[in-house]
Amino acid sequence: MTRRASEFRHTVKIQKKTIVYDEYNYETEAWTEILQLFGKVEYLSVKDTIRAKAAGYDLTARLKLNKRNDIDTTMRVIYDGQTFQIVSPPKPDNENGRIYMTLELSLVE
Repeated sequence: MTRRASEFRHTVKIQKKTIVYDEYNYETEAWTEILQLFGKVEYLSVKDTIRAKAAGYDLTARLKLNKRNDIDTTMRVIYDGQTFQIVSPPKPDNENGRIYMTLELSLVE
């Protein structure tokens, strides 16, 4: 399976929830950027959005990345000033499962 070099042209940031302490030593949660990657962001069509809602999911977009093992559903994605929650485990490609993965995203408001 060949992939055009320009396919992964969107810059996305992956964030993970971490625990930080303020000046009074109180524990709070904060999102910390852990990765900045190139990927392909595709917003779902109206038809796909309706189908996902009927199945009980609130999906907005898909993110295609080179295969990695360090991204999971506890993280979130920042793209073009918008924040997306990762709603399902990464799905492998149909070729052999080692080339790329797809993440399903839901817009966080």
